[in-house]
Amino acid sequence: MIGFSCADYAWPLLRHGTVMQIVSDLGFTGLDVAVFGDNTHVTVSDVVERPEERAAQLATAAAEHGLVVADVFLTAHYYALDRLSPTSRHGDDVEVLQGIYHATAAFAAEAGSRGITLLPGVIEEGLSRAEAFARSAESLSSFVEIAARRDLSVSVEPHLGSLIPEPDDILELLEMVPGLTLTLDPAHLVFQGGTVEQILPLVPATRHLQARFGGVGVMQSRRVDNRIDYETLVRGMMAGGYDGWLAAEFVWMAKWDCDRVDNTAESAAMLDYLREIVASG
Repeated sequence: MIGFSCADYAWPLLRHGTVMQIVSDLGFTGLDVAVFGDNTHVTVSDVVERPEERAAQLATAAAEHGLVVADVFLTAHYYALDRLSPTSRHGDDVEVLQGIYHATAAFAAEAGSRGITLLPGVIEEGLSRAEAFARSAESLSSFVEIAARRDLSVSVEPHLGSLIPEPDDILELLEMVPGLTLTLDPAHLVFQGGTVEQILPLVPATRHLQARFGGVGVMQSRRVDNRIDYETLVRGMMAGGYDGWLAAEFVWMAKWDCDRVDNTAESAAMLDYLREIVASG
């Protein structure tokens, strides 16, 4: 059954309990939990040092606000996408990331999430595309196996600046990693001039949807300015039997001018919009 969740990282300056209350008050029943380095309400240090204990605390707090954990979004290094990522070979990154993978799987399972989202990595300077894909596939395959032991799915979020910015790249990486799924954020693809028709072939591999308003050259906007055809996308997902979460994902950061909208108002507007689409079939 399709559910509606909201990203907890939409309000980085508020206490986590306050964020959960906002998400609940808006009418969501799921919470997308970010683990972005040590810069989010739940930190990588928390997860590595005490995964089950921290997850139990989170699940209890969420339940007190009528929420469940819909997804865990891991970005192990917040400031540098080439560090502690599936393509990184800096220092002891590979070994450290393996430890983070094991801890995150334990954390997500205890928190009640069905899966984990992470970024696919980047093509670093001096690295060929083929080498970057091979590195990413090796690391992601390992995480898929670790997560599967706890009945969790692993998905990557294709994004601008990653090694899989466009649909053909995405499908190529998926073929290299059996069991890997997608967390689809269409704003990154439409920003580059892509259309929902070009995105639809990705739907069968999609585990989780991150939805925000946007358009060509606009990563995040108000609903009145939206140019992303969510009606076609969500109906295509439903026609394919999608039964996961549809998440409102508005971020607060200067990059791509993603600090120009009211995240509370637009999260509420996105929930209304997605509910209308689902209800209309």
